[in-house]
Amino acid sequence: MLGMRVGIDFGSSSTIMYVDGKGIVLDEPTMIAVDTETGIPIAIGNAAYNINGRTDETISVISPVQNGIISDYTMAEHILRYYFQRLCKNSIFKPNVILTVPSVATNLQKHTFLDVAMRAGAGRVCLVEESLASAIGVGFENNALSGQFIVNVGGGAADVSVVTMGSLAVSKSIKVGGLSIDAAIQKYLRKERDILVGPQTAERLKICLGGAVPRKEEIAIIANGKSGLDNMPISFEVTSTELFDCISEQLAIMIDGIKSVLEITPPELVGDISENGIVVTGGTSLLYGLKTRLEQDIGIEVILADDPMYSCAAGAAEIVHNMELLTENGYAFKTIQELSY
Repeated sequence: MLGMRVGIDFGSSSTIMYVDGKGIVLDEPTMIAVDTETGIPIAIGNAAYNINGRTDETISVISPVQNGIISDYTMAEHILRYYFQRLCKNSIFKPNVILTVPSVATNLQKHTFLDVAMRAGAGRVCLVEESLASAIGVGFENNALSGQFIVNVGGGAADVSVVTMGSLAVSKSIKVGGLSIDAAIQKYLRKERDILVGPQTAERLKICLGGAVPRKEEIAIIANGKSGLDNMPISFEVTSTELFDCISEQLAIMIDGIKSVLEITPPELVGDISENGIVVTGGTSLLYGLKTRLEQDIGIEVILADDPMYSCAAGAAEIVHNMELLTENGYAFKTIQELSY
């Protein structure tokens, strides 16, 4: 198969690309800044993230993947084309791409991922469910009979699945992730303290103070925002207790979703899960105390993946290395000519 082989985790928060023989070559926010009058892109990835919340109405910063699904076809295509051009440079061969998608994506949504990737410059594309890629990435034995429960908590959603014999027995997408937690922090500060903060400040507060369980010792930091009273700059103190309270609802929704998957899982597989535990991956799994909270509320051992931010990309990389994993599980590459509507 001619052309470089690329594994891509095209998520709501970030885009991670793995190239066979080179490793991870890109990890940047899934963002694009465009001129609102012309629609022309002016910044992509890190450059777009750095100006998010700092521009006037002439520039719009867009996240074209929402809850794991492509919501803006044109902007998603711009982002992938830009990255493909960076990777391939002067190569005459188009890349062969393993692209991860939410486990519950509809056929239409999957078709959109395929179409965007190919029109952006991919030669052939194979779609693989995020949970299956994450399972491979954390070292689950492919085609193992025993049921494995995996929760991939990304930026836009939590992808919850039971994996057995190289396929998904049960899966569900829960619309809770790092971005919804950031939004909850912004909403809390606006409603309870009449303070407006941007998405980057909310993210920093989540990382520094956020927690799924109360901290043993309360901590606080000083943040900057805008007063809702007079629209003037304001410095204010935020505590870890406040952050715990304001994101608790989001965590409760996630936990209820995980329990709902267990409820519809066949008994034999539930027995396997009780023995094997729940494996949690994704960048948001790094939230302070999440492992403890899940174990308390669900009653099953929780294992945090060794490198949770890159588990999905690592799985795509393993597939890139070992293409037999595709054919064993019935997956196949498609060209743009083979797409059917």
